[in-house]
Amino acid sequence: MSGGSWDYFYGRLEDVASRLQCERDPLRKAFGAHLQKCAKALHDIEWVDSCDCSPGDEVKAIKAVLGSDGPALVLSESRKQAEAALEQLKAALADYHNTADDTRP
Repeated sequence: MSGGSWDYFYGRLEDVASRLQCERDPLRKAFGAHLQKCAKALHDIEWVDSCDCSPGDEVKAIKAVLGSDGPALVLSESRKQAEAALEQLKAALADYHNTADDTRP
C-alpha cells in the first residue's frame, strides 16, 4: 500500500493548491503554486516514511520548496539540535559528577 504514514495529507494540500491556482488574484495563484511544491514534498516524504520509496527520494522535492534559503535553514536547524544535545550532555555530566560525589566516602 502506498503512502498512509501521514494520512495522505498531501492530497488535501494538493486540493488547496489547485483551488488557489484557479483564483484570479496573482498572489493567490503564486501561493497555490508554492503549495503545489509543498504537496509534492509531502507526498515524497510520506512514500519514504511508508517504505514505498527509498530514504533520500524526498530530498529533491524538499529542496525545491526551500529554494535558495534551504542551506541556511538546514544549518540553523542543525545548530539548534546540536545546542540542545550539548545542553543535555552538560546536564548528564553534571548529574554523573554529583552522583559520583555523593557515593564517595
